[in-house]
Amino acid sequence: MTSKMISIRDDVYQNLKNLKDPNESFSELIERLIKNQQKNPLKYFGIAKDLSEEVMVEFEKAVMEGKKDDALRSSSKFTELWEGKL
Repeated sequence: MTSKMISIRDDVYQNLKNLKDPNESFSELIERLIKNQQKNPLKYFGIAKDLSEEVMVEFEKAVMEGKKDDALRSSSKFTELWEGKL
């Protein structure tokens, strides 16, 4: 494994150090932060920040299903209201 040296400000180092788990390397921390950045940001706001990954996945599925249902209902309502009028 190769390594690279990077320069960061002292305040950034302290912030990273505070975020790091006790048995986690800085590389593992940075990797975790990058992975978390790519996930749904709702997980980190309000009550959602305390939900498990499993619950968040189910929540996201429910949201997507709700969006599909809304699209179908909207399409159906549009057809009902405008059928034969266009």
